[in-house]
Amino acid sequence: MENVLRLYDVLGRWKKYYLLAGGLLVLSSFLQMLQPKVIQVAIDSIIAHLGQGNTSNQEVDRVAQFFFSFLQQDSDAPFSKILLIIGLMFIILALLRAFTHFLSGALTASSTENAIRQLRNRLFSHIQALPMKTLDQQASGDMIQRCTGDVTTVRNFIATQITEVIGLIALFVGALFMMLSVHVWYALVSVMLVPLILMTAFYFFKKEAVVWQEHEKEQDKLTAIIQENLNGIRVVQAFSREDYEIDKFARQNVVKRKIGLVHVDLHKWFWTYSDLLINLQISISLLAGGYFALQQQITIGEFVSFFTYAVAVTWPMRQIGRIVTQTGMAAVAMERMSDILNLAEENYEGYVPQEALKGSIEFRKVSFKYNEADPLPALHEVSFNVEAGQTVALMGDAGSGKSTIIALLSRFYEPDAGVILLDGKPLNEYSKYELRNRLGIVHQKPFLFSTTIQENIAFTQPEVALDTVKAYAELAAVDDFIGKLPDGYATKVGERGVTLSGGQKQRVALARTLLSQPELLILDDATSAVDTETEYRIQQGLKTIMDNKTTLVVAHRLTAVQYADKVIVLQKGKITEQGSPAALLKQDGFYQKTYALQLKVEEDIQREFQ
Repeated sequence: MENVLRLYDVLGRWKKYYLLAGGLLVLSSFLQMLQPKVIQVAIDSIIAHLGQGNTSNQEVDRVAQFFFSFLQQDSDAPFSKILLIIGLMFIILALLRAFTHFLSGALTASSTENAIRQLRNRLFSHIQALPMKTLDQQASGDMIQRCTGDVTTVRNFIATQITEVIGLIALFVGALFMMLSVHVWYALVSVMLVPLILMTAFYFFKKEAVVWQEHEKEQDKLTAIIQENLNGIRVVQAFSREDYEIDKFARQNVVKRKIGLVHVDLHKWFWTYSDLLINLQISISLLAGGYFALQQQITIGEFVSFFTYAVAVTWPMRQIGRIVTQTGMAAVAMERMSDILNLAEENYEGYVPQEALKGSIEFRKVSFKYNEADPLPALHEVSFNVEAGQTVALMGDAGSGKSTIIALLSRFYEPDAGVILLDGKPLNEYSKYELRNRLGIVHQKPFLFSTTIQENIAFTQPEVALDTVKAYAELAAVDDFIGKLPDGYATKVGERGVTLSGGQKQRVALARTLLSQPELLILDDATSAVDTETEYRIQQGLKTIMDNKTTLVVAHRLTAVQYADKVIVLQKGKITEQGSPAALLKQDGFYQKTYALQLKVEEDIQREFQ
């Protein structure tokens, strides 16, 4: 029930339009209830004209008497004119009913699109504000399904079911009232199976919610497989694993099919049983009406109109099945979306520096785990200082904690213990938005959007001129390859930059970061995929733009750290060495061994080509 109420909240400020649309449907239902009375008057008028009818009940049936009053005002008119008047009354009612129904549909459609647009925006905005630690625990395929398939399910529900429920209630009440005004016992007989139909629908609703929940879970898994496969299609084809991926998809598809068939079977039994009850109710109404007509308790015209009302009362009962189905599916979809919306957002409030960052950084016994279940921390009591304007390099084996330091400094995560200071102020007191806006980060695995190179570089300043883009692209050595591309800076790079090499993507990502004019630059192994000559050019460009600004460099190659003021070596989440490159070269440690190993590799290569 809670999720059903949440569906109502989705309507937002458009609730009043849905109520107005529902009111128009009520009016449409009222007009629909009058049409059988016109038919009743027409039949009884014909029978009376032929002198074979009993119309004694007309005084009891006030609605029919109202229509008869139009005919009695012109009682001397020929019978053809009377039939023409009856026909005009029916046409007028039909036109008014169609007009109100059209207005109701137009209001509902417009309000639905606005409400769903707001829901989509709300979901997407909320996801943007989720902490990185929360996002790490969410499967992207699952979130995509909830933001697309589940939103569509809710849209289909509010587009039809909310106003339709109002219309069906109005239709049921109106038809029942009309029947009761003619013959109470006939009315009661015509709705005798309604309680049983409602009980069946309620049972179906409970089963539907459970089955659909399982169905959506399996759909999430299928979506995740598709997304992962498309993202890694080059790896799949490079290792000739297409058959394996197809088999994995097929196995999950079978699981989804099984739960889909359970869903189909549920509908099969419900609709069969529901239709049986409804048709049985209609048959009972038909037989009862014939009996009361033969007993002259109702006229032939009343019998025809009454049977129309009996069908109108029974038909909404069948519609309840569809409404229950859509409600159950929409409630499950709303619950799944609420799971996302209930996730706590990042707190972006905090200190906003009024001046540019000086760039002094201090880590004081900082410890951190990505997951509580991890046996060892990613960082353990790490302490170091970076003076304002220094270039500091972080080195170490893979998994030693280098990228974790960058992630903590960007406040993607918060330390489990210890404190980080920026310009002497605790980092957790800074506004996250303001902090990240002043940092420039080139990530280890650069991500490019599926748009042009120009738009990727100008990501932080979309309106910047092309000449400015080219200037920063030159600093990042993008101009080395841009002339080889078919459309230059207007070349589209494909999803995740797939049409560019690793080194080209790194250079575009670096140009994007430099264009943001950061006050503190962080390079997370940002030149690992470029050649030594290009790396040298990039380093010279960085000297120009980052002069007197703090720079952190994560690297494995010594060429990337040769200009650093300080090198910090991490191993297994702890600092094992720190000092200038010259000082570390004199120590028997990781830096010296790495230097010796890389020097030996270079000498071996030179000998190979001699």
